[in-house]
Amino acid sequence: MPYGSLRTMNNDDALPRDVRPLIPLRVALDQDVLDGTHVVVHGVLADVSVRVSKEGREWAAGRVVDGQDSIEFITFPRAFARIDRSCFHIDRPVAVTARVSISAERKALVVNSIVHTDNTGIGHDRPL
Repeated sequence: MPYGSLRTMNNDDALPRDVRPLIPLRVALDQDVLDGTHVVVHGVLADVSVRVSKEGREWAAGRVVDGQDSIEFITFPRAFARIDRSCFHIDRPVAVTARVSISAERKALVVNSIVHTDNTGIGHDRPL
């Protein structure tokens, strides 16, 4: 299964085990994807930075990469608290459910969840 693909979702909490990528990441970056669209992106994380907010809550930012393309992501404190920290390790295949956020300066993903993947599909946790 190629990494760096996405599938639009009606509910970013839904992550069925049989979801397969439908659109390459490049298509999402080049074409008009509406602000607020919920997606599932397959890839690996890079340039991950965990930070602490003024209120003392952790959050993370970085990039989802598929070897050819990448897109920025941000994980706000509430979502960060729900996600297993091992999912933020770089260079491990993951599936990211997120909402597309588009501004004049950039297109990014606002993450709701991240799970480890293997080569059979998304949602299959891998041991460390």
